[in-house]
Amino acid sequence: MNIQKDSTSSFLNMLSGIKEQLFQQKRQAIVYTEQMIQSKDSSYISQILTCFPIENYQLPQLDADMRKLSIICEIVAAEEKLPAARMFFLERVETFDGLIQKYIWITFLLRRLEFDLPEEALRETAAVLIEERISICALRKITDCELFADGDNVYSQALNMIGGTLK
Repeated sequence: MNIQKDSTSSFLNMLSGIKEQLFQQKRQAIVYTEQMIQSKDSSYISQILTCFPIENYQLPQLDADMRKLSIICEIVAAEEKLPAARMFFLERVETFDGLIQKYIWITFLLRRLEFDLPEEALRETAAVLIEERISICALRKITDCELFADGDNVYSQALNMIGGTLK
């Protein structure tokens, strides 16, 4: 008996049973997200989160984009509590796909900080983080939620790049 094959088969069978519900709830989460982006209204976060439960699972457990969306919702909620009360992460984004691409781009830039890259690459990273107005909330949440060899060090470097301070 092959345990890995059996568990993979069981997981695929479970997915096929909830496939329609998964796609429907993902579509609804995308609609709410795009409404949040257009209106810059964080009250949509609670509506997005209502789309996440699927039987014994959570949509972010089953779909990579929904995992990113759950992290983005936490970033936006935290940004709204900053003194400026602005949702920086939603700026310069018009669609759900654009929002996910922004998340991926920021994660890529932060990954650069783990390597001994030329000064030019680090200056470019700093310039993009500043130009895109990436908040300390986004930096902290991404370095906490994504796999980095030393997330605290990456966060500290990024914070220094944008002129922030550790608290």
